[in-house]
Amino acid sequence: MLGALHQMHEEVTGYSYADLKAAIQQLHPDVLVVELTPADLAGRVVQKNKREYQNVVYPLLEHFKWKAVAMEPEGEMRTELLTAMRQADESAQKDYPQKLEAFGTYVDTLFDYLKTKWHSAADVNSNWTDNLFAVKHAYQHKIYGDREAKAWEGWNGFFLERIKTAAVANPGKRIVVIVGVEHCYWLRGHLRDTPGVTLLDTRSLLESTAKY
Repeated sequence: MLGALHQMHEEVTGYSYADLKAAIQQLHPDVLVVELTPADLAGRVVQKNKREYQNVVYPLLEHFKWKAVAMEPEGEMRTELLTAMRQADESAQKDYPQKLEAFGTYVDTLFDYLKTKWHSAADVNSNWTDNLFAVKHAYQHKIYGDREAKAWEGWNGFFLERIKTAAVANPGKRIVVIVGVEHCYWLRGHLRDTPGVTLLDTRSLLESTAKY
């Protein structure tokens, strides 16, 4: 599991696009599971926010010819989940504008803090980063309510099922999942208890490789 920062790779000097590229190679994948729809992966579609794909992932796939699996929902499920998130936001904007303002300040402060503490790919993929995002999403669910929480669970749950399917289809292979860093705490927590999956510690792998 390798947490990516999307466009924030351009702001975090210790985890630039070049650092992400190096981290993926250090993990020696046989298979990449990526945060794209099947159509975007097949078409190598340029991503507006997830800029790591055109800057790093697509070139690596072209060079190494690794097998790649898309894990983002599309079609009806995608529409349902995005609609639920939008409706939760609209309700919160209407009913709790002051709470949303406070939450926005909290999120800005959290990321300002993280940008001062993230000095490497290992830092971004640390337990303490996961813990901070677990707290952030617990707070977020309180603000936005059950609809948002269920949509977040549904989105991550779809990712999880795609990862499990990739594991079954590629026994004995090293699978590297590339996903937005905020999803990592949820996915790691569930993959630890998944039969047939051995979850490796990304931070330890990156730190041990960096020594050589």
